[in-house]
Amino acid sequence: MVRRTQNQRKQAALKVGGVGILAVALLGAGLTLASADDGTGAAQTANCPTVRDKLSGVPAAAVAGVEQELANLDKQIEEANARLAAQAANPQGGANFIQLAILGPLASKRTAALDRIGININRAGGQRPDLASLANCGLNAAGTPSAVNGGAGNGDIAAGNGNTGGNTGGNTGNTGAGAAQTANCPTVRDKLSGVPAAAVAGVEQELANLDKQIEEANARLAAQAANPQGGANFIQNAILGPLASKRTAALDRIGININRAGGQRPDLASLATCGLNAAGTPSAVNGNAGNGNAGNGNAGNGNAGNGNAGNNGNAGNNGNAGAGVAQRVNCPSVADRLPTVPAQAAAEVQRELANLDNQIADANARLAQLAVRPEGGPNFVQNTVVGPLKDRRVAALNRIATAIGRVDGNRPAELVDLAPCSVS
Repeated sequence: MVRRTQNQRKQAALKVGGVGILAVALLGAGLTLASADDGTGAAQTANCPTVRDKLSGVPAAAVAGVEQELANLDKQIEEANARLAAQAANPQGGANFIQLAILGPLASKRTAALDRIGININRAGGQRPDLASLANCGLNAAGTPSAVNGGAGNGDIAAGNGNTGGNTGGNTGNTGAGAAQTANCPTVRDKLSGVPAAAVAGVEQELANLDKQIEEANARLAAQAANPQGGANFIQNAILGPLASKRTAALDRIGININRAGGQRPDLASLATCGLNAAGTPSAVNGNAGNGNAGNGNAGNGNAGNGNAGNNGNAGNNGNAGAGVAQRVNCPSVADRLPTVPAQAAAEVQRELANLDNQIADANARLAQLAVRPEGGPNFVQNTVVGPLKDRRVAALNRIATAIGRVDGNRPAELVDLAPCSVS
């Protein structure tokens, strides 16, 4: 009895010591251990350089495009913070997970947006700014809000207005002065019901297009607030009219997708026309697939929580898509199995992690189609979906291993063991 008690004490001490060692390791890797009762939701946030205050002399012809990309940068930060919040609530992966699955992809997206800002300025006759150093983000302490670029009116960027360059974050006493109206469009997702599983991917793409159209219109409205032009009908003729035309086309494509998959084509024409919100009021949008549906996202491959279109029972489908009807592939996560990735290989590794997620999304879309229109014999799914998926994963995993080995000489050949997927 005494010996057993001593052994139990030793085991308890080892467990406590193990927790301490893990905490030190996490802190050493740059991760903050958040207290469950700190009142902040225990989530770190992205710490990214602001961009608006680094711009000056933007030609008037480039303002709309630049505003759109500044809004994109803020949206990217918002999405990364949502991922960080999910990670804090449900930790997954190893010590490199946040860098590989959240901050790395964020840097890639920011690089693209910053490039587009430079292109917009250069095309309009301005000098292309060097913004590359603003792409990388770090982490704020839990509960610290991210610095963002804000909407138009929070420090004008047009040439000659004298409000650019010296305003931290672009937010000076001019905040709200010349604030922009936003597009007030009917939502569409909540008007849809009974979408066939085979149509979900196409419908989700068009819902995303509708949101993108609103985002572009809001960028135009922001530019108009910062640099008014035209007469009394300018906004209607140059912004809201074209927006209605684009929405009509997207709504038609939604109906066509549903009809082709055997569903009843909905009458969505009345949802095309948009009005205006008061300045500062955000536009209602349709949201991304998986919002409100705890997304599976195949954790670890860089898109955890984003869900696979059509397989998470998307809002507006009344549970007809993915609600136990279609099978889904179950693949091993990759990001949390990687060794430390050299900085020189990070971009290539991120691309291949994204490829792995795209492969899973493609396979799940195929399974959704088979749920509606079954075909083949008992081995059909294995031969036409799971087998080809494994081959594609082997190729992507080999490219990841090669990218790492090319830099540090230590090629993780064992990654190919993560290629096989099952179906559930």
